[in-house]
Formats: sequence, structure tokens, C-alpha cells
Amino acid sequence: MSTPDQQRGEERHSRSNKVKARNVVRRKGHSHLNIIPNISTRSENSRSETSRNGSISNEKKAARRATQHDVSRSDMAVLHAVGRRSIRKSRRKGKSRRTPKGARLYKQGYTRGYNEGVRQGQNSFGLVFEGVSIIIPTYNQREYVLKCVSSIEKHTPAPYEIIVVDNASKDGTAEAMLRKGGMVRVAALDKNRGFAGGVNHGLMMARGRHIIVLNNDTLVTPGWLDNMMTCLASDPKIGVVGPVTNYIGGDQQIEVPYREVEEMWSFAATHNRPDADKHRITDRLVGFCWLFSRELLERVGYLDEGYTVGNFEDDDWIIRVKLAGYQLAVAGDAFIHHFGSVSMKALGEQDFAVVNKDNEQFYSQKWGDPHALVAETSRLARQQTSGTPSGQQEDGDTNPMDPRQRISTQGSQDQTLQFRHSYDFYPEGSFLSDAKGDVYTLNGGRRRKLNIPVPRGISPVQVAKPDLLAIPAGEALISAGDVQGWPRESQQVHTTAVHGSHNGWAEGSIVAAVDAPEIRYQISGDKRRRFVSVYAAERWGVHSGHIISVSADQLNAMEEGWPIIAPPQLLNPDL
Repeated sequence: MSTPDQQRGEERHSRSNKVKARNVVRRKGHSHLNIIPNISTRSENSRSETSRNGSISNEKKAARRATQHDVSRSDMAVLHAVGRRSIRKSRRKGKSRRTPKGARLYKQGYTRGYNEGVRQGQNSFGLVFEGVSIIIPTYNQREYVLKCVSSIEKHTPAPYEIIVVDNASKDGTAEAMLRKGGMVRVAALDKNRGFAGGVNHGLMMARGRHIIVLNNDTLVTPGWLDNMMTCLASDPKIGVVGPVTNYIGGDQQIEVPYREVEEMWSFAATHNRPDADKHRITDRLVGFCWLFSRELLERVGYLDEGYTVGNFEDDDWIIRVKLAGYQLAVAGDAFIHHFGSVSMKALGEQDFAVVNKDNEQFYSQKWGDPHALVAETSRLARQQTSGTPSGQQEDGDTNPMDPRQRISTQGSQDQTLQFRHSYDFYPEGSFLSDAKGDVYTLNGGRRRKLNIPVPRGISPVQVAKPDLLAIPAGEALISAGDVQGWPRESQQVHTTAVHGSHNGWAEGSIVAAVDAPEIRYQISGDKRRRFVSVYAAERWGVHSGHIISVSADQLNAMEEGWPIIAPPQLLNPDL
């Protein structure tokens, strides 16, 4: 039988719990959230023990605490976790209601703190830190990505941030990464955007001077990043560096002596001893692990999201890296373990084959012969540097440089190191738009914003905001009379020479040889610029009605300019 003291204590305990239950706050979600994991509750079934003086023991006096967060997910929630989250236990006794003065002070403090947070966020937006952003896209591979992140934390001493982009996993990946804490930022997408979409979202979030794109089914090892950074810094012409591994296509795969992961660590420790002689130039780098600079990203742009799930989007991006004038290198003294295509294998053999075939067809349709294209672009770059007119043969290099030879020309004025931007491969006079709907026209290598309604018949091509901002700004267009539609129908093109032009075609005309109508060119600055494929021409709105048929001799008499490529498809409205 309870004593009077015990009964009064139990009544106070019951009233306190009722007040706390009424004060549970349910907060609606926001597109950018910090989500705190639910706290598991403690059972109240155990009876309180009474001490000799009739007081209730301290251990059993604690009330059940439950914190519930009813977070409504918007289309996409970006979760940021820096450090482990802790919940302070309230020491307040009695009623939890605030006095009017206390509520007013609380609101004032909250408002000041919120405004200060907004101010600091605005001031820091776009700032780059001298470290590495490591981007890991993932889909339903919680255990693999947890191991991957743990290996980074253990074997990466350099300043870094980890950005895990979760493609709407159903296995609790985002929640698990959030609980892990550390230098981890988590983006939880509303749907599976594939490898390219996941990487692009991470690139948008990245703040580091250098960037790593890393598969979720990898384990990094001691010295991996330092050795890759050394390789990247050894030659200014090197744009992207990849490591060697146990499982991958191409020349990045090496023979390994181990069978189990536990045996891998001792092998990696020996293999990763710094050795510049193991650095080599290559023609292809698989996208399981890339290291590159922010400057390269600003020149080349995002991955093409037209590829479904995965495969070939990495080859596509590497082609654009090479068109920009960069070289690729393998850091042979940087080994990481790769479990191997875990996400792709999860599709099943039949679905994997379908996805792979579709992506291969899209790749071929977009590029045609990409290797010939890269070789031709490199030749044009050398001609521009040497002043050799188009059509004349260059003297052969009688003393070729060893591709592994290291040079120290950071900051060199060497013209061959003036890398190209993605917009150098866009057609003159084309109309570009960003995700917000702002429209620009590309004239003379400058973007000119249309501060007027877009004239009828013009269909702008959407490109990423960073690609637009990389183009030097020109004077805005404020009059409809200053806007010339492009491409124009062949009937509307007057065959009157432009000032200084020796041919009879208007600037921006689309032409093709009579005997090869599928190979289309734009006339720009007295040069012929070839669309690399029919798909590339169609992406810019060119169709058969725009084409003027000319003779092959007329075309070949003109100097050749930069080729015109298709811009990447971007399906994420935030890019």
C-alpha cells in the first residue's frame, strides 16, 4: 500500500507527463532540413522502488521522454550533418508553459539567431575551401557506402568534405549516413536520378578546390589521395587522375595477391608507397574514381543525364574533358579496392543488358566517332597555336616527348595550355536558357541576356547555370529589332556576303554538301564548323528545312573551326 508521500509523488509525475505530451511540437518539413533521429522510448512497466525514507529512487524517477518529428518530405530533402547530434535532457521541473515575457524573449532570440544564420549562409555561399569534396552517389547500398565513408575517414588526412547523394534508397541509407555524422553532408533525392544525376547534384553542392567522384562500393587506402594529388600537380596539362584497382575495365586494373578484403590492407600499404615512375598518361579513365580541379569542372560542366541509371556517362564526360584540351593520367601508386558494379549488378542480368545497350546506342548517336573527333580537335588546336592554315600539313614531331616526363609550368603563358570551355563548342547565334527561364543569345563569344519577351519561333536550349556564367557577359538586348532568330529557314537566308567574307553565305547559315546531307555545318566567322552528329544538330534545333545545299569544293575551300557538340541533358531543375 502506497504512503501519502508516494501518492502525491505519483500524481505530480502524472500531471507532468500530461503537460509534456501537450507540448510536443510537430514541425512541418522544409526543402533543406536538419533531421534528428527519433529517440527510442523507455518502458514504464517497471514499478518504482521505494527507499527506506519513502522517497522514490532517482533512477526510476526519470519520466519517459519521446521526441517525435513529423517531417513531411518535399520533393527533395537535403540533409546536412556535421558532427554527431546530441539531445540535451531538459531539467525543467513542473509546468513547461512559458510566461508571456519568456515567450517574447524566446521569439526575439530565435529571430536574431535565424537572421544571423541566413546572413552567414549568404556570405559563405560560393566560397571555396582549400580541400577536397568527395562525392559518393548511392542507391540501396547502405552497408557498402558506410564502409566506404569509414575508409575515407580513416585514411584521408587532408582537409575534405564527404557528400553522399542518395538516389531515393529504400534501405535507410540517408538516415544511416546522417546518424554517422562526421564531415558528411547528405543529399536525399526524391527519385533515382542515376549515376550522372547523383554526381551532378553532388557537384552542385561541392565546395572544395578539388573534387573526387567515388563509387559507393570502394574502399580507399593509406596514401591514396596524396599520391593522386601529386600526380595531378605534376603536369598542368593533366586534368583528371584515376587510381589503380583490383576490379575495373581498361588499364586501371592490376593483378592483386589477396582474396579477402582483410588481406588487402597490407598489400595496399606496400603498393601505395609514393613513386612518380608509376604515373602515366592514358586515353580513358573509368568513373569509379576521378580526381580533378574545380577549374576543370567550370570548363567542362556537368555529366549528361540522358544516360539511364549508369554506364557510358563517364566515357561521355571524359570525351568532353579531352575536347577541352586536358590529358588523363593514372596514378599507379594509388590503389583502392573496388567490389565492382554493385548497383548495376543489382538490376539483374537482363535489365543490366537492356540499360547497357540503350546507353551505348545513345553514346554512339551523340558522338559518332569520338576518338576521331578528339584527334581532329587536337590538330585544330595545334594549328591555331602554330599559325598553320587549315588544310596544310604540320611538320611531324621528330622528337616526341615521353608522356611520363614531368614539367613544371604552373602559370605558364604557353598557348597550348589555354584550355577550352564548353561554350567554345556551341553554335554562334544560338539561344541558351537556365532553369529559371532567363534567355541569352551567344554572339561573338559573349552571352547577351534578352531583357524582352522571347520572340516567337525561338526555342532556347537549356544549359547549366555554371556553363552560362562561364561565358563572358555582353550588353543585354532590350529591343526586339536586335534579336535575330536562329537557326533560320533556308528560304529566309539571303546569300549576301557578310562584311569581310569572301563566301556567299550569311553568318550563321546551316550548310551541307550535296553528296553528304547528313554532315551539317554552321558558317561562323568565315569558317565552317561541323556538327559532330545529326543528334548534335537536332539538339540545337537544326532540321532539314534549315540546310542550304552546297558543293563539297565550296565547303573544303573554307577554313575549319571548332566542332559543335550537343549540350548535356540536365533533368534536375536545381542545376
